[in-house]
Amino acid sequence: MRTFPAWLMLTLFSLGPLALLLRISMYKPGQGRGFYMPGTWTVQNYIDLARDAVLPGILGFTLGAALGMTLLTMVVAYPLALWVHNLPTRQRPVALGLIVLPKLCNVLAVLFGLRLLIPRGLLGVLIAEVYLLVPYAVVLLVAWLKRIDLALHEAARGLGASPWQIFWRVTWPLSRPGLMAATQLTLVWALAALLGPLLFGDAEQTTLAVEVQRQATEYHRWPRAAALAVLLLAVIAVPILLVPRGREAT
Repeated sequence: MRTFPAWLMLTLFSLGPLALLLRISMYKPGQGRGFYMPGTWTVQNYIDLARDAVLPGILGFTLGAALGMTLLTMVVAYPLALWVHNLPTRQRPVALGLIVLPKLCNVLAVLFGLRLLIPRGLLGVLIAEVYLLVPYAVVLLVAWLKRIDLALHEAARGLGASPWQIFWRVTWPLSRPGLMAATQLTLVWALAALLGPLLFGDAEQTTLAVEVQRQATEYHRWPRAAALAVLLLAVIAVPILLVPRGREAT
C-alpha cells in the first residue's frame, strides 16, 4: 500500500499517455473527416514508415546530431563544472546560478535572441542545443564532484602530487561515473531535440522530433505523428536502458 501513490502517478503520467500514443498510432488517417477515424485499428502507419524513403535520412541525422550535441556539451560542461567546484564555497552558488539563469527565462525568447547572433544550418542547430543542454550537465556534474572526499586531494598533495597529477589520479577517476550519467542524460535530451533544429535548421537538419511536430501540426496526420513518436521513444529508450549497466560497471 505504501507504493500505491507512486504506481498511481506512474500510471497517470507515464503509462497512460504512452498507451494513448500507441492507440492513436493504430488509427486510420482521418482523410478530411478529422485527425483520425475513431474505432479503427491498423498497423499501416508503421508499414508506411518502414517504406518511407526519407525516414532513414531523418533518423540518421537525429542520431548523428545527438552524438555531436552530446560530445560538445560534455566538452563544455565538464571543465565548467570543475571551475565551479574549485571556487570558494560562497562563490559556487553565484556561479552556478549564472550558468542556470538562461533556463529560468522563456526558452523561445532565448532562442529567438540567439537567432540574431548565430547562423542557420547545422552549426546553428548545434550551438543552440548545446546552449540548452549545458546547464543540466553542469548541475549534475557539480553535484557529483561535491561527493569526492577532499581528504583524498589533501593526501595526494601531501605526497607531492602536482595539480595535474591530483586531477588525473584522483578527480578524473572518481568523477567518471558522474560524467557517464551526465552524458547519458544529455544524449536522451539530444535525441529528442526539437527547438534547435526547428528554429535554426534547414530541410537537411530535420530530426525525428521536428518531423513529429510537422506531421501533427502542419499536415494534421495524427496517426503518422504518433507512430513517429513511438519510434522516437524506442530510440530514446536505448541510452536509458544502458544506465543500470553503467552503474554496475562502477
